[in-house]
Amino acid sequence: MRSIVIVCLLAVIAIQAAHSFMFEVRPAEEKCLVEEFRRDTLVKGSYDISDKLSKNIAYPTELIMQSMQMKVYIRDAHGSLLHDNQDAKSSNFAFTAHEAGEYLFCFLDAYRPHASVMPLSRTVRLEIKSGAEAHDYTDLITKGTLKPSEVELKKIEDSVDSIKNELMYMKGREETMRNTNESTNSRVAWLAIFCIFVLIGTATFQITYLKRYFKQRKLI
Repeated sequence: MRSIVIVCLLAVIAIQAAHSFMFEVRPAEEKCLVEEFRRDTLVKGSYDISDKLSKNIAYPTELIMQSMQMKVYIRDAHGSLLHDNQDAKSSNFAFTAHEAGEYLFCFLDAYRPHASVMPLSRTVRLEIKSGAEAHDYTDLITKGTLKPSEVELKKIEDSVDSIKNELMYMKGREETMRNTNESTNSRVAWLAIFCIFVLIGTATFQITYLKRYFKQRKLI
């Protein structure tokens, strides 16, 4: 019983944990992160674009900063655009995953039109929250709807619901993969049987043909 409780607590922590990333994007380079969400999952997050400049630069920092232009966009599982920022510094985003699948979070460090100086690499800080962690409970406290202790219980309840939905989603995917594997195995088995009959037929034809050929030549 104790082990089950520990597993449940670890699962709650995993559901509530937000994904934080930090990486560099070089000039004219595009970096994309892929996150998989199930259907009807609330996703919120933020990103911050900082400038990583070398100490030994030939141009003033202000001039280099003016030449930088970071493009940020988010696409859903079908490639539809969910978020688009052509000159990003820092911003928040929020959407609901209407379809299950992989979502792209892309950052492209492009030059400004007619830029006179090549921009240097920059550091991107990206934070993604989904499920129960993406819900905002501050309004429940400020409006007096729930007490702080009740809000914590609400968070746990939402986390448990998220775990349940995640398990159901994983179960559905497992069933889909199992059906696909069984269908593939069945087709492979029929293909193997077909190949065996083709080989037997080819061997029978070759033996019959050779016997007839040798008889015509009076070799046997």
